[in-house]
Amino acid sequence: MKPITTISLAIFITLICIQGYRTIEGAGLLYPIEPHFSGQCKAIEGVTGAEDITIDHANQFAYISADDRRAIMAGAPVSGGIYGLNLSSADATPILLTEKFSDDFHPHGISLYHGDNETKSLFVINHLNSGKQQVEIFDISSNDQLTHRQSITYPELITPNDLVAVGPSQFYATNDHRYPRDSIMQAVEDYLGLPLSTVSYFDGKEGQLVASGFQYSNGIAITPDLKTVYVAEIMGRKINVFERDLNDGSLTKQGETPVNTGADNLEWDDKGNLWLGAHPRLLDFVAHAKDKTEISPSQVIKIELNSAEPKVSEVYLSDGSDISGSTVGAVSGEILLIGSVFEEHILKCTL
Repeated sequence: MKPITTISLAIFITLICIQGYRTIEGAGLLYPIEPHFSGQCKAIEGVTGAEDITIDHANQFAYISADDRRAIMAGAPVSGGIYGLNLSSADATPILLTEKFSDDFHPHGISLYHGDNETKSLFVINHLNSGKQQVEIFDISSNDQLTHRQSITYPELITPNDLVAVGPSQFYATNDHRYPRDSIMQAVEDYLGLPLSTVSYFDGKEGQLVASGFQYSNGIAITPDLKTVYVAEIMGRKINVFERDLNDGSLTKQGETPVNTGADNLEWDDKGNLWLGAHPRLLDFVAHAKDKTEISPSQVIKIELNSAEPKVSEVYLSDGSDISGSTVGAVSGEILLIGSVFEEHILKCTL
């Protein structure tokens, strides 16, 4: 074998080994699953695929984004919906709030916006059956009813996963992949861990990409003063921190917080802490997505931001037997709601 060929082979093998290690690390294959939670949980039926949950703390009312994704994967989609759950009542069950909206409704990430004069709106990512991506805006009445106001789409809304509202029609949205869902390149992105996903911004008239270089960007949140944006990165196993320009909406990276897990949706509690649902072992989740009998660990992380350095703590961890593939942990007071991609229930826990 010629020396140049030997060197080339050695470099190739080294690169394969490096990528293999990155895949193992990013997928959390070695993450120890030692279930724990200091509170009590009960299952609440009536919602399937409650991927995102956000809470109106003042009203103690939760909004739940739900869609039967196994039906979609089977080629027989049924309309999803936004459900409401009254947290003030111990026996409350989810109530469908979008029954009259559309049969072609497949909600994903949601964001609650508080406007002037106590007005409120709910922003919802909608994956239409045609493959088109939209953001639906619903105005919320005083009795928590939803009235559809606007549908928004723009070229930079490619593979939206989550969003955060910053104005009556303005928002940021994460694209969890660079390539559309029907492209083989999306699988290449996943298995090679390519940092190609992005964040887009819609200023009320048009969209633009404002951040890139993520390994599967997912959850997104913003501080109440609208100056700091947090972006969860599943395969990067971290939360990215950006400073927001209030004039043009541009983002400048300020740092990142490692969380050692596949970070999904981000939610604020009523004390200013950031919570996230997570996938500690991503390949277990992939197996669960293909076969519902395969369980996937569920995890909820709390990030305290009131000190000089963020404090990351694992509040909840299960092997997936109670709920598999957790995507969100929404907290208000002593109540923790846990949702997931596929399960036919959510967990309502007392911290």
